[in-house]
Amino acid sequence: MKTALFASVLAMGLLSGACGKDDDDKDGQTIDQIPTELAGTYKSDCVANGVLGLSSTSRELSFSAVGDFDKKETYFSGDACAEAPSLTYKVNGTAQAVGKLPSDPSLEMLNFAVNDAYLTPGTEAIVNTMNTTRFCGKNDWAIGTEVSIAALDCSGFTIKKGDTINDVYDDRDGTLYFGKTFALLLKQTGERPTEVDTEVPYHKQ
Repeated sequence: MKTALFASVLAMGLLSGACGKDDDDKDGQTIDQIPTELAGTYKSDCVANGVLGLSSTSRELSFSAVGDFDKKETYFSGDACAEAPSLTYKVNGTAQAVGKLPSDPSLEMLNFAVNDAYLTPGTEAIVNTMNTTRFCGKNDWAIGTEVSIAALDCSGFTIKKGDTINDVYDDRDGTLYFGKTFALLLKQTGERPTEVDTEVPYHKQ
């Protein structure tokens, strides 16, 4: 039960859509596939979380001018994202622009190819849960120690280098909105999202 709950907290608000294999070499992208208009760093407001005793999360997403991306989610026990982080999740890779969404041309399609993913527990309670459940097959999690999980089996899902997740976004004067479930961690199946989550804006910094 704890393992399932822990998987849920990691899935909240990270990238969703269909996952598959793709070329993980960013040099294989053509110039028109690199979303240069997104270059910069974007941060969300504090978002309610409510899973595993963690009440809130803040999110940050950065795009480089050559198509790289870095995403970070920080989870907190309080409801204002103000105290020391309980858990930090990071993922990086490359982003590829693939044109307008056919069913809604106001939305742009974006594919994220995963390079690596990391977890850093920040409290003793989270460390105890991760070690007790052998999360990702490990029982040596430690406070403040970042661990790559890109090649580990984490409770039914595994992020591997080259996995691709399909999403959509809407750029509204520098504020980005992504698909309804923005989850990079879970290897979900299904179609590309067809609408964005207007309740979680990412503000350009």
